[in-house]
Amino acid sequence: MELKTLFNKKVLFSFILSVFFQAYVFAQSKVKKLYESGNYMKCVNVSNKNIKNGKDKLNSYLYKSLSVIELYDSDKLRGLYRYPVIEALKGIHKLEKFKAKYPSDYFYSENRYRIDKIIRFAERKADSLFYAGNIDGSLRIYYKFRAIYPQNNYYLYKYSKLQNFNSYAVLKSDRSLTEEQLHERMYEVFANCKKYFRRNTGKELIEDLNLLYNDTACDLQTASTILVLYPQKIGHDTEFEQQVIKFQDKYMQIKMLIEINKKRASGYVCGGLLIDSRPPLILSNCLSRTARKYAEYMQKENISHTDKGSSTPWQRAKEEGCSADAENIAVNYTDNTKVVLKQWLDSEGHCKNIMGFHKEFGIGNAGNYWVQMFK
Repeated sequence: MELKTLFNKKVLFSFILSVFFQAYVFAQSKVKKLYESGNYMKCVNVSNKNIKNGKDKLNSYLYKSLSVIELYDSDKLRGLYRYPVIEALKGIHKLEKFKAKYPSDYFYSENRYRIDKIIRFAERKADSLFYAGNIDGSLRIYYKFRAIYPQNNYYLYKYSKLQNFNSYAVLKSDRSLTEEQLHERMYEVFANCKKYFRRNTGKELIEDLNLLYNDTACDLQTASTILVLYPQKIGHDTEFEQQVIKFQDKYMQIKMLIEINKKRASGYVCGGLLIDSRPPLILSNCLSRTARKYAEYMQKENISHTDKGSSTPWQRAKEEGCSADAENIAVNYTDNTKVVLKQWLDSEGHCKNIMGFHKEFGIGNAGNYWVQMFK
């Protein structure tokens, strides 16, 4: 009798467990079935209900996002969400957080292609908004991408481009970034532009140069990065040469940079010593800012590498947020960069600084006073 009772209890428990499991599986698969049957609006509504009640959240986030992009042009969806792409990316954000918390879980990897579909759709919409002149709409999407993937350099590039590469605006929106880090990551994108842009790489870079040239707060470091890397990655062409001329005519800093890089490329004799060719330099906003401020100081006070407070070039650079390992100063009664550069090149020590193993360069002047800094 006791054995029979025990058997009946086991059967009952198994039945209850089976019913519970079947209900669970049904709940798990419901949003997927709704999506696959094309019932997108109902899928969105059921997913929202599941998320609110804490049920089947992963599938609900995923299939809601997929349904949202399918319903992108629907008036019903527009009545529900003002920014459908942002709503779709909210689901991706939740799934990325889950992946980070549970890296060994299979859900993310099993649905990678579905997640990629949402991401590619959002990228295309953001770009189409940009080319349609809706900068705010595109900026909003890439701002969300930045929140989801803060270490992704491509999304940082896209967000920066939408800000006309204005470093101040980008850094204001992301306090975790420093100016130096921003430009390091942007350099990585331009140095690997064919990987990031894939098609029409040259067109993209020329477009970037036009944005930079037309912006009153032009980020000369970004401009110089493209101007230096374009010939290496794409080669010389008419459009690029026109950009070089435009930037040289408008910006003394770019003109000096190009002239210095020509000397470095061909090699130069400094004080009787032939120095072999060197890689091109990139213009540094921070070093240029430091150089300009010190040129202004020398104009008012005196010409010396150390100011009245015994501040050294390295200390001045550090105060601006960067580092330096060489400095050239000069007084020259001209605004002709070639004349000033020739004055430095005719001096062995200054010439060796120009031809040294540096990566970045800054230039500033005030009246007749000129300062170069290197890193």
